[in-house]
Amino acid sequence: MKNLAAFIIIPALGLFFGVGCSDPDRTSVVVSYTEARTVPGPHAQVTPVTFHSTAADTAGMEADLRIIERKLGRLDPGIRDELTVVQVRYFAFTDSTCMAVDTSQLRSGALVVHSCIAEEVRALFEELERDTFPIARVVPINRYGLNADSTGWDDAASMADNNTSAFNYRSKPTSGEASKHAQGIAIDINPRQNPMVRVNEVGALVEPPDGRYRPGTPGTLDRAFTARYLAGRGWSWGGRWPRPQDHQHIEKSRGNCPHMRFSLK
Repeated sequence: MKNLAAFIIIPALGLFFGVGCSDPDRTSVVVSYTEARTVPGPHAQVTPVTFHSTAADTAGMEADLRIIERKLGRLDPGIRDELTVVQVRYFAFTDSTCMAVDTSQLRSGALVVHSCIAEEVRALFEELERDTFPIARVVPINRYGLNADSTGWDDAASMADNNTSAFNYRSKPTSGEASKHAQGIAIDINPRQNPMVRVNEVGALVEPPDGRYRPGTPGTLDRAFTARYLAGRGWSWGGRWPRPQDHQHIEKSRGNCPHMRFSLK
């Protein structure tokens, strides 16, 4: 694994805790700070940048990974040694209703991904920023701790916090197969706006439980999102799966790299 925490040095600035967008009383695990600077690009007039996370927030990830490997087996070196941090910028929501985009400032967060898709991820988020597509927050999954049986980081807690994240060494929740997140080639975006829906004999199970999928509202993924941002990059969307419908999930599904072959499986 690359030295993930060495990518960015955090300046000594005031800290405050972020709040989840659909619960104004929830205190997020996110520690943020605001830095005033000139932001290049299409929103050059926007100067405040609030950092939801940086590469320094991956500190401790390697130690956690050793614990997970005791349960799931050793992570393929072609993945472990190629994990890298992509610092992305995005616009967030104005308030707890998550119905409007706050264009008065940019946010920034750290995504841990496989190096072979790093440039694609950076380019994707640059397009989302350009189009003011809102993201609630981006924080590395390790900030949410390990799950109860240490077979991965706590994805449920991350989803409940409406957090967008990428790498997580874990199996799929619906099978014993390795998740694309375990390869660092998948991203979950705005889980509350884009919940995973599983149907069983009892009915529909929605994750996170307070998630509600309303296509066309800010921050939701749909077929138009797939056509605009994913198709030309060889990425696919979990909302088109028959079961479960994983509306938050996008993954690299076509192409190859020196370390693995991407597939639709």
